[in-house]
Amino acid sequence: VNEKFFDVMTSPVTAEGETIGILHCVTDITELRKSELDYRELVDIYAEAVIALKNKEQTFQNSRDAFFNMLEDVSETYKELEYLFIGLVRAMVNALDAKSPWIKGHSENVAMYAEKIAREMGFDEEEIKDLRLAGILHDVGKIGTYDYLLDKPSKLTNEEFEIVKKHPAQGAKILEGIKQLKDIVPVIRHHHERIDGRGYPEGLKGEDIPIGARILHVADSYDSMTSDRPYRPAPSREYAVSEFKKYSGIQFDRKVVEAFLKVLKDGGLSSKEKNN
Repeated sequence: VNEKFFDVMTSPVTAEGETIGILHCVTDITELRKSELDYRELVDIYAEAVIALKNKEQTFQNSRDAFFNMLEDVSETYKELEYLFIGLVRAMVNALDAKSPWIKGHSENVAMYAEKIAREMGFDEEEIKDLRLAGILHDVGKIGTYDYLLDKPSKLTNEEFEIVKKHPAQGAKILEGIKQLKDIVPVIRHHHERIDGRGYPEGLKGEDIPIGARILHVADSYDSMTSDRPYRPAPSREYAVSEFKKYSGIQFDRKVVEAFLKVLKDGGLSSKEKNN
């Protein structure tokens, strides 16, 4: 009969007064007797290894906490810079509004209309945020326009209109050095382009015109058509709607016009619009 002999030992494993495991040792000592190394020593070695690992884990946890704290600090700093940036944008718009009572509030209206169109067309929140900012800043190039042209009580001459036509490119040039605005600079530059290619400053046609610029063109035109000007009172909303239908696919993007007319039909109007 072949007999086998085993040496069995079970011992708790503790670290910092806490039981973190159980060590169960089974040794075949039929031919190999206990070594000189006591099993207690083996347990101690194992426990020391566990403690070392636990210390490493704590060090990692501390490092991770410090990293996330740093991220929170960076996030707060970024928010403060963003608020400062928005404040500067508002200051630029206020400076533009101060040039003429006839354009006061125009930028905010265009931004609001553009946002509504974009939502109707299914834009995501980041795209809507950018488009609203583009709406607020779309006429910033008029800061370089002669004040008398903004308040002229009669229609502009061809020469005067050529001066005004420079404002989209001038606005883009003013803003192109600001990193946070790089995505909306093309929208501002091309918001007076026409679908038929007869717009300005570059005469882009159809889908070569950025979609944001096509939306701003509708929003800008609507606010202009339904606002008082030195040379005429504000036309009715019905007049503006008829103009959009007439020039859809010619001056204005069809899909953008459809979206905006749906917004109007569904009652997405401000108090300013309701008065027209």
